[in-house]
Amino acid sequence: MTSPTLHVERQLSASVDLCYRQSVPILRVTHPACSATISLFGGHLITFAPAGEKSLTWMSDNAIYDANTPLRGGVPICWPWFGHTGQPSHGFARRQMWQLANIEETAKGVTIQLQLSDSDASRALWPHCFQATVTFTLTHHADIALTVTNTDQHAWAMGGALHSYLAVEDSEQANVEGLGCQYLDNFAAGNAVPATGKVTFEEPVDRIYTGANNTLTLTDPVGNRRLKVNNQGATSAVVWNPGQAASIQMADMDDNGYLKFVCVEAAIEQPTQVVHPGQSYTLATRLMDERHSS
Repeated sequence: MTSPTLHVERQLSASVDLCYRQSVPILRVTHPACSATISLFGGHLITFAPAGEKSLTWMSDNAIYDANTPLRGGVPICWPWFGHTGQPSHGFARRQMWQLANIEETAKGVTIQLQLSDSDASRALWPHCFQATVTFTLTHHADIALTVTNTDQHAWAMGGALHSYLAVEDSEQANVEGLGCQYLDNFAAGNAVPATGKVTFEEPVDRIYTGANNTLTLTDPVGNRRLKVNNQGATSAVVWNPGQAASIQMADMDDNGYLKFVCVEAAIEQPTQVVHPGQSYTLATRLMDERHSS
């Protein structure tokens, strides 16, 4: 993966610069504990690396930075629905420009908050009022928390996902453990299939694990790395790798890009989470290298 060309506009704090890549405003974090990049378009963590390590997330070299097309890689925010239960697919939050709300720095790391509120454009797609805040707490691990508050006068239901693309050296030799004993197979009309709790990626995988542990482990033997994913507020874990044939069909992915990532997602796969007026709900994930998990 090549390093993105970022043009610095101004310094926002000791460790955070506002940059641009083409049309997309990006916060670049350079802290003694970690480095990261966050796109304001989509409220999207692009890269995150503990000090001295490679990024835990994968980003496509062919991602499109036009502030209109969702970015391929990193951790897209799929909200207020996941998948194709509404249009556009995976919701509208990843296609909106979020606003910087706050930056805090300590010796341990950096916390950045972005916000998104309902608008004429969002209400045309989803006729509800809301306030969404995504909080990135970046230390030797990355905590991402999406908190959505119902600012409407009636209850509404949401789905969503934190669609983490985790970097590996060879997906066909990687595996994910802690997934439970059953999954819904999106390659088989969503039928329930018994499982062993572990999945490998010699073939394309698109599965919804409804009984997954809160903490999942991605083992990347070629990269000599084990990543831990801890999910909170999710009803399931989605595991996805498209394989080569589908990768070739994606304009924003290298033909062999599928070899370099595995998606392990905190998900509410159906829009079933009811949030009442004045209440909030949080969907969160923590990404960490096992060597920095203590």
